Amino acid sequence: MLTETSVTLDGIRYVVDCGKHKSREYKSSTGMESLVVSDISKAQAAQRAGRAGRVSEGICLRLYPKSLYDSLAETTAPEILRVNLAQVVLQLKGMGVHDPRSFSFLTPPNRESIEKSFEVLEALGAIDNSMELTAYGKQMSQLPLDPIYAHLLLQSTKFECVSEILTVVAMLSAENIFYGRGRDDSGGVGARAAAAHRRFASYEGDLPTLLNVYNAWRQEATYNTGSSQKSKQKKGKGSTAKLSHGEWCGQNFINGRALTRAYDVRSQLSDLCSRLGMDIHSTCSSEMTTFFKCVCAGLFLHVATRLPNPDQSQGKKNSRHGRSGIIPNARGHYKTKIGGNIVSIHPTSSMFGRNPAPKCVCFTDLVHTTRMYIRGVTQIREEWLADFSPRILDIPK
Repeated sequence: MLTETSVTLDGIRYVVDCGKHKSREYKSSTGMESLVVSDISKAQAAQRAGRAGRVSEGICLRLYPKSLYDSLAETTAPEILRVNLAQVVLQLKGMGVHDPRSFSFLTPPNRESIEKSFEVLEALGAIDNSMELTAYGKQMSQLPLDPIYAHLLLQSTKFECVSEILTVVAMLSAENIFYGRGRDDSGGVGARAAAAHRRFASYEGDLPTLLNVYNAWRQEATYNTGSSQKSKQKKGKGSTAKLSHGEWCGQNFINGRALTRAYDVRSQLSDLCSRLGMDIHSTCSSEMTTFFKCVCAGLFLHVATRLPNPDQSQGKKNSRHGRSGIIPNARGHYKTKIGGNIVSIHPTSSMFGRNPAPKCVCFTDLVHTTRMYIRGVTQIREEWLADFSPRILDIPK
């Protein structure tokens, strides 16, 4: 939230504090990291109140009783106690620390979390049975990414789709690519945004959708060294005029700042991949099956399969009546291969409400609000999983 940053805006005199925040939490028992809505700490409440009247007198309105405030923790739990430590362990191994469990952390993390990180890194091929860093793990440690995404990027060389995966990983690093969704006003902004976003939507899922957005932006808009050009340009006689960066993003309801961040991240990752000897220009072009196989190979730890629909006899419990007949309440439930969590596709996903629903998907994020949702959803074939890690997923070859 803005009230918890170091940014000071003149004229802000009122702050509304809901007493909640979203934080990433990792459960070593399931090996999954999720975005959870939870109570803030007293230190966070004081930080939010401090933003009211930063330059003059102000008021902070807290939407919770004093009894709840008194029950809040004094400080926020350190991040090292809440997140997946696989990247930390990989970095320590890359620096020559043989056993990260004996490392002198300022705040020692849960031993179980570190051991779970060993299992993840071993599944990805980064370390061997004796906890020694493999040659593949050394390559992964040179990429400033979560090990799963580093693995995805390195796997792209086998499938000759490095260019596409570079774009996808860069786009995943930039949050909130789309805007205007869900708005309902007299100007019909929500409807226009939805119509604009539909031209990028892929039937196969969110990752190819992000790929479509980036490719369309590079082809249709002008962008030069991080700054948008305000006028249309023509590259030659008979060529199609391109929109400026700002105009293109405005017409398509795309977050321009997120796109520029993705562009910068992609450039940096391209340089690092070139140093590792990867051909950053290799592309699968229109052969998207190869792309989906690469996604499956890289994200095989984040796989969920669709649960069977409830029996027709339970239709009254699981449906409601509408003008056109019975409307199912649930959009389909999935069970994660690792952890066995029951999840649903997030409403912002391009796969939400697809009919027929995909049988097997990869995902990038778990979000826990009123229920557990998966985001970054992409359709794959379950039979592909046997080629990548049958031991971890307990799938016979």
